[in-house]
Amino acid sequence: MNRSRATALTALGTMLTLAMAVPLSAQSQTSSDRMGYDPTRSPGGHYHEGEIGEKLLLVERHIKCNCGSCALDVHSCQFQMQCGTSPGFTQRILASLQAGESPEAIEASFVADFGGSILTSPPVEGFNLVGYFLPGVAIITAGMLIGLLVKGGAGGPRPAPVTELGEEEAERLRNALRTLDEAEGPDW
Repeated sequence: MNRSRATALTALGTMLTLAMAVPLSAQSQTSSDRMGYDPTRSPGGHYHEGEIGEKLLLVERHIKCNCGSCALDVHSCQFQMQCGTSPGFTQRILASLQAGESPEAIEASFVADFGGSILTSPPVEGFNLVGYFLPGVAIITAGMLIGLLVKGGAGGPRPAPVTELGEEEAERLRNALRTLDEAEGPDW
């Protein structure tokens, strides 16, 4: 039994090692990867440093990648999915920032080209306000209803106050309990 257990543990360890090694070796090292993380850069060097880098990251977080295989923003898609679409978006955003465009203008150009669904979150205006406020209103309303149910309602009947039992009522209660005990008998 110990030998079969050791063999099973060895097989499990081998499978875990392979499962962890495959994703690491499957990562491509194409030029598209170098838009965000560049393994050839010196330690500490990152593509999103400086003022333009911060604006780039901001816009990348607001634009959704439309590669079709994920629902991530452009920045996350480059590192998690490594698709061919998000590096092109990053190059477009970077070129626009270097040309002096504002992040808002760049986002507006993406909306003009791809529609409002390209944004990771809809703008806070018009009918979109319903989507922002409705969940909060629903949670507060549900909490109030649950509170009323737990409390027993606002106008329900009030319980009668507890008073001392008279001698006659106490005797009636003792008789009822004695009758119940005799009817039940022992359970064993």
